[in-house]
Amino acid sequence: MNTVAVGDLLAMLARIPDPRGRQGRRFGLSAMLATVVCGILTGARGYTAIAEWIQRTGFVLSQQEVDGKTNEHKGALQLLKTIVLKGRLVTGDAMFCQHDLCQQIVDDGGHYFFVVKDNQPSLKEAIAADFRPGFSPLHRTRAAAAAFSG
Repeated sequence: MNTVAVGDLLAMLARIPDPRGRQGRRFGLSAMLATVVCGILTGARGYTAIAEWIQRTGFVLSQQEVDGKTNEHKGALQLLKTIVLKGRLVTGDAMFCQHDLCQQIVDDGGHYFFVVKDNQPSLKEAIAADFRPGFSPLHRTRAAAAAFSG
């Protein structure tokens, strides 16, 4: 049996080669893997369970009440501009899986982990395609490829 010296989990995870295509790198692989590891260690199994665990942890950088004249999407954009996102992981449910929110987080140096549901079939298929065994950009469906390009 091989043993590994105890060390920094993030440093160890950073050594793992990122198999995702260039467009699939919206957040750092080591941050994503560390989140998944923590979720699994608490008993979460599967993507949905891990995302739900992240939301239940209660780790909140900031929150604000949404004015009745607007909606959560617009409120989230305003809130993101008030906090430091560099190196932080933002989680949310499917409601926040919007291009402009994701772009704001990435532009500010953050990462995101949002649930994707059946109401966004092209995006859901594109994500599933990235995690299939033997992934190749040549084997993507047209709908999945279109989800990344637009």
